[in-house]
Amino acid sequence: MESAVSSSVAEIPASGMAELHIESRWTIESDAVDQVLAEEYGADVAGADLTPPKDPAGLRAKLRAGAPQLAAVTDEMRRLFNAGACGVMIPSLGLVHLSQDRRRKSVFALSALLGNPTETEPDNHRVVWDVTPAPQEERQFSKFSQAPDEAVYHTDSTIVPIPERFFLLYAMTQASCGGGLSTLRDGRHVIEVLEQSEEGRRAVKTLRETPLPIRIPKAFRRKYGSTASDGYSYVPVFAEKPMWRWRKDKIEQGLVKHPESETPEVRFALDTVAAQLADTSNEMRQPLPTDGIVIIDNHVAFHGRTAFTDTNRHLLRIRFHDIDESYEQSWV
Repeated sequence: MESAVSSSVAEIPASGMAELHIESRWTIESDAVDQVLAEEYGADVAGADLTPPKDPAGLRAKLRAGAPQLAAVTDEMRRLFNAGACGVMIPSLGLVHLSQDRRRKSVFALSALLGNPTETEPDNHRVVWDVTPAPQEERQFSKFSQAPDEAVYHTDSTIVPIPERFFLLYAMTQASCGGGLSTLRDGRHVIEVLEQSEEGRRAVKTLRETPLPIRIPKAFRRKYGSTASDGYSYVPVFAEKPMWRWRKDKIEQGLVKHPESETPEVRFALDTVAAQLADTSNEMRQPLPTDGIVIIDNHVAFHGRTAFTDTNRHLLRIRFHDIDESYEQSWV
């Protein structure tokens, strides 16, 4: 079988975002994907209701056997991540002719071939999250995904013991207003720049050695626990795994609740990192076109999104652990 994918770059660009192109003869084996998922979850399961597989390795083996071309795509993605990419984008995945339900299932299958999909919320256990704007009064959670405003640089799942290494975004419908652009910064490059100055090295040292308070929502507290009666746990912003745990708004909320943690060194360190993230010289900024998909290494990359006004913008998001990582891990 001829290769169904090709890389558009000979090396990983400075932004860390690599790009793959799916050749026109390639199509995701959607019938095979549907059959495998029907065997795993039941014939009537909807793509929006898929839950984390009970046997991720077993499901992965069935998908590799039934959808070898899809497996070839994920193998090439894996090669690029192993080569140093912090993100991989495919401008057109080839699903646009399918129904929304079958697109959800195909994207779920892609994530299951790359890793172990996780639930978006502990209460409903669904894997696929629809990223669409909602009016303020209808937002269920304090999430970037439910607002059309700018999403400043952050990493995902900062509240869980070990955040998922990867997440993907698939564009059901691109924003037509010119907004909603994806932004990405390679966190390894941010560290390299910080360590070139005495002030930057001081900031990195502080954030590595000083656990800061982060609030665990009640739903997640039941699953992961917390170390304080008010629902807060203490974790470092910079570590080995993940390299970055960054939601500055949540960090600031924690410091308001626990002002004893906001020492002059901590404030200096947070402001130093924020200033570096404001430098866009090595930023990737581009639209995610309809039927495009991006997979990001959440352990090393910061990501964000520009504001938009088109309320028809619709993405799918799935988070997943790397294959060799378990679902449940203790606080580090």
